[in-house]
Amino acid sequence: MKTLSLFAAVLALAACTPDFDPASQVEGLRVLAVRADPPEIAPASSGAAAPDRAALTALVLRGDFASDPARQTTVVYLVCLPVPGDPTPTPCVALASLRDPTVALAEAASASCDAPAAGTPSPLIAFAGAERCEGGACEPVVLDGGIALTPAVIVPADYGFDALPAGAPDRILGVQAVALAFAIDARPEELVEGASASCPLASVAGRLAELWAAREHVLVTKRVQIRGPEAPDAPNENPVLDGIAADGSPIAEDEPPEIATGKRLLTPVLPADADALRVTYTKLDAAGQPLESAREDWVYSWFSTAGDLEDLHTRDPEAEEWTIAAADASASGGRALVALVLRDLRGGVAWTVREVALAQ
Repeated sequence: MKTLSLFAAVLALAACTPDFDPASQVEGLRVLAVRADPPEIAPASSGAAAPDRAALTALVLRGDFASDPARQTTVVYLVCLPVPGDPTPTPCVALASLRDPTVALAEAASASCDAPAAGTPSPLIAFAGAERCEGGACEPVVLDGGIALTPAVIVPADYGFDALPAGAPDRILGVQAVALAFAIDARPEELVEGASASCPLASVAGRLAELWAAREHVLVTKRVQIRGPEAPDAPNENPVLDGIAADGSPIAEDEPPEIATGKRLLTPVLPADADALRVTYTKLDAAGQPLESAREDWVYSWFSTAGDLEDLHTRDPEAEEWTIAAADASASGGRALVALVLRDLRGGVAWTVREVALAQ
C-alpha cells in the first residue's frame, strides 16, 4: 500500500513539472559568449610572448530578430584584475551576484577616470568600454568627436608577479581577470547622450544604471588569463571557425539561403589546418606542478532563433540535428539565425552566425 502511494505521489509530481525551453533556443535577449582576443595576456614588463591587452566582444542574439532585424543591443564592460598571490575574490565576482550591480558599475566607471595619486597602483576595477550589437554582430561604440569605447582588458605597466617567490603557484598558473558584460536593450545613443568628453565612461555607466530596471538586460561573466612568468606552455590562442554547413552545403554569409522544413543536419566548417590548431598543453595541479600533457578538446555549442536543435553541445565535430516545423517558419517570419560557438575549454572562443530563410 505504501508502495502504491509513493508511486502515485511520483506521478503527481511529474505531472506538475514545468516545461523549460532548451538552452539552445534563443528567446528574448541572449549573450551566448564573450571572446577575449587573444585569450591569454601578460604584463609588458614580464617579457612574455603575449600582449598586455585583449580586445573583448560579445555574441548577442535576440529571439525577435526576424520581426526587427535592426534592433540594437548595447554591451557595457567592467573589468577587475586580481592581485597575484592574494586569494581574495575581485569586486567583479561580488558584483556578478548582486540583484542590481549597476550602481557599483557607475561608481567604478567614475573612479576609473580619476588619475591615481603618485606612488599608488593602478585601479584593480575599471570601466572597459562598450559596443553596439545588431543581428549577431558587435562593434565598438564611437562617441561624437571620434572617441572609440573599444572594450578591452589591459594589464597595467605596474602590474606583475615580482612580489611572489620563484615557484609560487601564481607565477606558474597565472591569474584570471574577470570581465562583466552588461547587455541591455538600448541603442548606444541612449547611453552616451550627454556623455562628458573628459570622462565619457562614467556618463555611459550612469545612464546604464538608470535604464537597467526598465529594459530587458543580461549580465554575463568572462575570465581572461593573465600569464604567469613561469608558465610552461606557449600562450593560448583562440580556435577558428569558417562557417556552418546544412546537409553538407556551407551556408553563405552574404546571401541567406532557403532552408526547407523538416530535419536538417548542421556541421561546423573548419579551416584546412584545424587539426593543427588543437594544440597539446600541460595540465597543472593547484600548486602549478605538471600532471600530464593533453590535447585541446573542442566543444561546439549550437543555438537558433527558430526550430529545435537536438543537442546543445557536440564534439569532434559531430553533426547537429535541426528540426524546423512549418509552425516555426510561420512564427519566425520566415527568417532565422543559427549560431555556433566553439570553445577549447582553456579560455579560447570562436563563433559564427548565419542567417537563413525558412521555407513555409
